[in-house]
Amino acid sequence: MNLTDIFADDSEKPLPKPNAVRRLSGDEGPWNPEHVRGIICNPCYAGVGPYPGLVPEAAWVHAAVRTIQEDGAEQFLVNMLQMLRESFEHAHLQFGEAEDE
Repeated sequence: MNLTDIFADDSEKPLPKPNAVRRLSGDEGPWNPEHVRGIICNPCYAGVGPYPGLVPEAAWVHAAVRTIQEDGAEQFLVNMLQMLRESFEHAHLQFGEAEDE
């Protein structure tokens, strides 16, 4: 099996839209299910990249498993990718890294 075999079957299948929202620090508004999903789907809360772990890794994994069982793996992974992109974009801006020219 090679990468072409792995990606060929499903690459044309549309993905679900993200249904998780990254809640920003200092947000005083009400929480909603999309905010909670954003935490569960974001491994940065368990300590990834420049972010310290805010929840125990085991707790994050168990919550992720329950979410995958409820929402499906495809939806979880779409949400996780979105949360990671937003988190690392925020880290890039927060820590003042030079932008690529």
